Amino acid sequence: MPAPHRFPSPFNNQPHALAKVAAAHLQQRLPSIAADVHDFKGTNGGKMRGVLVGETADHETGYMCAYSGMLGGHWNIPGFAPAIFNEVTYHQLLSEGQHQLDTIERERQSIEESAEYHNAKQTLHRVTLDTTRLIEDNKSCNALRKQQRSEQRVRHADNADLIAELNHQSRTDKRARQQLQHNVQTQLAIAQKPVAALDDKLHQLIVRRRKYSAMLQRKLFDEYVIRSVNAASVPLRSLFPDKLPPGGAGDCAAVKLLNAAITHRLTPLCLAEFWWGAASGLREHGRFYPACRGKCRPILPHMLSGLNVDAPAYETLPQFPADQPAVVFEDESIIVVNKPAGMLSVPGHAVTDSVETRLRKKFPQTTNQTLLLHRLDQATSGVMVAAKNAVTHKHLHQQFQQRRVQKQYLARLQKIDLPVNGEINLPLRVDIDDRPRQLVCYQHGKKALTKYRVLHEEPNTT
Repeated sequence: MPAPHRFPSPFNNQPHALAKVAAAHLQQRLPSIAADVHDFKGTNGGKMRGVLVGETADHETGYMCAYSGMLGGHWNIPGFAPAIFNEVTYHQLLSEGQHQLDTIERERQSIEESAEYHNAKQTLHRVTLDTTRLIEDNKSCNALRKQQRSEQRVRHADNADLIAELNHQSRTDKRARQQLQHNVQTQLAIAQKPVAALDDKLHQLIVRRRKYSAMLQRKLFDEYVIRSVNAASVPLRSLFPDKLPPGGAGDCAAVKLLNAAITHRLTPLCLAEFWWGAASGLREHGRFYPACRGKCRPILPHMLSGLNVDAPAYETLPQFPADQPAVVFEDESIIVVNKPAGMLSVPGHAVTDSVETRLRKKFPQTTNQTLLLHRLDQATSGVMVAAKNAVTHKHLHQQFQQRRVQKQYLARLQKIDLPVNGEINLPLRVDIDDRPRQLVCYQHGKKALTKYRVLHEEPNTT
């Protein structure tokens, strides 16, 4: 099979046919490789695997394979591309760092579980209850005395001596109340002091642990040196200038594969990543997936610098005529358009052309932040509703939020044996490592209900 003329973007949904051949060859061997160190069929047993087809200086073609992260607790297993860091140094740093973190954690637990901390909190609790009861009793007593004095003032309004005595009692009660409040505050301050001192120590330990953990992360990431085809090497952290790299950055199969190819002076031709093992979220066994944008988008372009690389499909969108999206309906409040497949609903990071952008140009006088009331996926064509003013936007937005709007889709599927009618009821959330893809999440996902009906079946599609 001929190799591609340019390295296909690793961020495309489908890999090159040559990479698929290599993946198929690896998948035939996988049941007998590393099966003794990792249970792929167990819960959370699925792993991302990858293959990279490369060419030697003698124009011989072959492929190498890798897995993301660890496999059965191992960073490096014979037959797979190794981690890009020095495992001995990495584990030494990790071991020393974990020892320090454990020491801080033991010190924190020692304070929390100490008799001194327990007794101090018990004393504070008891003093708080006692002083609260004193204040409440004093308040009730003063209220009763005040009511009695008020009644006497009404009955004996012409008795000046009695009125003077009642006024004196009021002042005396007030001074007594103030003295009681002062005494209560003093008692609470004395009881709070040892608790506050120990709480301050606990807070300092938490801050110290957080700072040390961040420093350890930086040290560990400093062990990741990202090389490129054109022989340029940079620290991983330099590719994430505004923040620490996300967890797992540098450990993906694609990164390992390119690093191994560069190390062995192979010319990368194409690569593919696929899920192997138990399904996770929306990842299915044997299915190909693009490189994740959250972790790999800053890394892979650097590694591939020096090669002719295709731009990702999402950065090379088709050009649409100026009259798109076509207007289906319009009045003084709303506009309904028909979004063509391939056009973004709202601007992306790399591509700004979108339905929202074009509507903005058409209605520059609108003041509401967004015109659109909902979105459609880039590959989906269909009707979209936009509001021309803030009042309309607010009312229609509430209807969408309250699920008073029904959406109907027409889809062509690969041949699947489906009941004539059914529903899919799974909670979904965004995949933060691979936006804008969604995944099933029973903990944080939002309710998503789809009722479907089979309209027509053909030999290869439904």
